[in-house]
Amino acid sequence: MRLVREFRLIGDRFGVLIILALATVTRLWNLGSPKTLVFDETYYVKDAHTLWVAGHELAWPKGADTEFNTGDVTGFLQTPEFVVHAPLGKWIIGLGMQLFGASNPWGWRIMPALFGIASVWLIYLVAKRLLNSHRWALVPAFLLAIDGQAIVVSRTAILDGIVTTFLLLGFYFLIRATSAFKPIPWLLLMGVALGAGAGVKWTGFIYLAVFVAYFVIASRWNLRGLLAIPAALATYLITWTGWFTTQGWGFNSENVVGSFIEYHRQMYHFHSTLSMFHPYQSNPFTWLTMFRPTSFYFETQGENVTAINPIGNPVIWWGGLAAFGFLFGWFAQFRDKLSLLVLSGYVAGYLPWLVYSDRTAFQFYSATFAPWIILAIAVMASRYRAIKLVTYGSIVAFGVFVFFVPLYLGLEIPLWFWQWHMWLPSWI
Repeated sequence: MRLVREFRLIGDRFGVLIILALATVTRLWNLGSPKTLVFDETYYVKDAHTLWVAGHELAWPKGADTEFNTGDVTGFLQTPEFVVHAPLGKWIIGLGMQLFGASNPWGWRIMPALFGIASVWLIYLVAKRLLNSHRWALVPAFLLAIDGQAIVVSRTAILDGIVTTFLLLGFYFLIRATSAFKPIPWLLLMGVALGAGAGVKWTGFIYLAVFVAYFVIASRWNLRGLLAIPAALATYLITWTGWFTTQGWGFNSENVVGSFIEYHRQMYHFHSTLSMFHPYQSNPFTWLTMFRPTSFYFETQGENVTAINPIGNPVIWWGGLAAFGFLFGWFAQFRDKLSLLVLSGYVAGYLPWLVYSDRTAFQFYSATFAPWIILAIAVMASRYRAIKLVTYGSIVAFGVFVFFVPLYLGLEIPLWFWQWHMWLPSWI
């Protein structure tokens, strides 16, 4: 019993710091490897570079990755490029490239990694508010720190980890607004956070709509929640400053507003009609079971391989699926605000993809709502006081994390060992 008390004391004092240290190691270790563009980095890294050069994205010639991977980052054209995501995420990626060099893979990935670490801290703050418990808040922070999908999207210069952090920040401000005597400042901050999120991916607007609706309904039709909308729109417009001031693709000085709207119409058309076969595409209806995880990188060296697979921790994801069922059942019976609050993040992140299930999509897109899967685990475990279940489950989850970590960090391993990680034929 004394040993247990000592462990609890250590957890109370240093638990969140230990978890953040774990998150830092998993996000930063071997970050510069591989030294080539990985998966969608081919878009976002090069776009980020030209944003900082010209103020808007520029086109690249076909086959530009080969020279870029060797350190020649000057091969871009002077022609503005049409891109399908708002610019803030690429500005953020580009900041790391400005600090460490555009030819340095560490520079490509450092900002998404820092955002990934911040998301672990944010989910701790969110859970502490939701559950009114420091100890229970450590559970989702720990699980997010060791989730393979969260780790990989944070270690890759893509947008999903960055937007997830903004979504969690907006959720934190929503929680503060629902409990504040004067909610307006928190609502405005929520709007700014989600407007910034939309400036990375339009997912931010969906979360804005759901969170505003939650606040208005939960506060008995307090329409002050609508104040978050203009704050979000203003923030979103600011993220396009470079496009306005340097005349990016499609800019028409004689019809600035019209050309901006037309650009967005074409962006929406792309996202709503994209139907291009990819060997690792995954139907959104299968995401919760992780039926078809994406392969980001695979290279053979004799009998060894180096692979990067954003496979979510199976203990967390499959356990989270059960927790979601319990949470939904609890809400159906008691109609409580806490369950609805957690479900709102789940709904905002997942249901829109089901509407567009015919669109080409990938499993790692679920990274945006993964924190709410983890929060569902923490909420249900705390309600049932399932301390032993959480303890043993966390130990098993950590063991699975250790087993999969070579695939998260891109470490060279024997081919047969990689095959051991392919638990389902659809994972190969």
